[in-house]
Amino acid sequence: MRRSALLAIAVFMLTSQWLTAQNAAPPKSVEEAESSKFICPAGAHDSGEGPSPGVIVRWCEVQSEGRPLYHGPVWRWYPGGKLEGKEYYVNGAGAGVWPSYYENGKRSSVGALERGQKRGLWKYWDESGWLKEEVNYSDQGNICTFYFRSGRKRASGTFTRSGKIGEWISWAENGTEIARCNFGQGLFALPDKACQTIADGFNPKGFSPPIPKGRKENDGSLSLIIGSEVIKLAAPQGWVPDVEAGQEDQVPLVFYPIGKAWRAAGANMYIRVFFRKGRYFNQIVEDDKQGFQEGVSEYKETLNKSASLANGCSYILKSISYKPLIHTDSPFSIVASNQFQERVAYLDASDNFALALVLSADTSQQLQQSIPAFDGVLQSLNWPH
Repeated sequence: MRRSALLAIAVFMLTSQWLTAQNAAPPKSVEEAESSKFICPAGAHDSGEGPSPGVIVRWCEVQSEGRPLYHGPVWRWYPGGKLEGKEYYVNGAGAGVWPSYYENGKRSSVGALERGQKRGLWKYWDESGWLKEEVNYSDQGNICTFYFRSGRKRASGTFTRSGKIGEWISWAENGTEIARCNFGQGLFALPDKACQTIADGFNPKGFSPPIPKGRKENDGSLSLIIGSEVIKLAAPQGWVPDVEAGQEDQVPLVFYPIGKAWRAAGANMYIRVFFRKGRYFNQIVEDDKQGFQEGVSEYKETLNKSASLANGCSYILKSISYKPLIHTDSPFSIVASNQFQERVAYLDASDNFALALVLSADTSQQLQQSIPAFDGVLQSLNWPH
């Protein structure tokens, strides 16, 4: 993600309201994408002919709340006029098969997108035509294989948005194993030189920190598990705890009122994890604020105070309001018309990580009505500190 910030839940709740319903047909195969003609879908505006001097991109767009969104083919050229790539969008989100090329005409990559996310097999070449990497993208993890010019495997393993996970192996060109490392579901630190070699040697560089997991216990309590550390907490009365719904958003535990759903209009509550990576607690809070402000408009803080839980854990409590910027895969953004409200508690939880408990609501009234539930979750958080 481009910014490290609290999730703007309002963005997701607004999406269905501002997307323009237009019929579009993304290319379904490499052959279809490469042979396609530049034709805008019905209702979309063509930016004009390209390439020409000073014009190295041609696109189709539609209007949504007065702002343009890519919708249909987007073609790019190098300054010399050679084709760089063919993209396709549906209401601002990448879709279909995308081929791209080096200036010498050879392919640089090809693969498919769904709703702006890479899906299935993608291939990547160098300028000479050598297939250097393949990645199979999925929600469960992206399986990648690196190759020598001879076609032999150079390394293989799995990564997610947070970094390398699972078992990785690297080989010499003669097939001899060089290094092997099991990153599991993430690590706080690398255990040996072999893991360091793989972490440094292959993209994405580094490795995943422990992937936070929420768990419902048999006694009805809740646990937040981060590596070897376990945090206990309780669900507030009248709210549903959900350890599955937030996975797509990299959120291990969410809450929503009974009869509602995660990311539905109204109030939502969730927990985020921030790994320290050498930072002090106050720096984590400041970094998150700065990153969040990049994705919103009219940001205001109406409360900012420090306090402590019964177990001695210090936290910073904030109340904020903002208008979300709805980002798309095109270079345009939409400013939401509504002012959204949040109550946030940043907790100095561990030497390895900090937490944020976030209550997000559409209106000030909804926020005030939900604060007792928020306070209940906050005060129930318990772990050795």
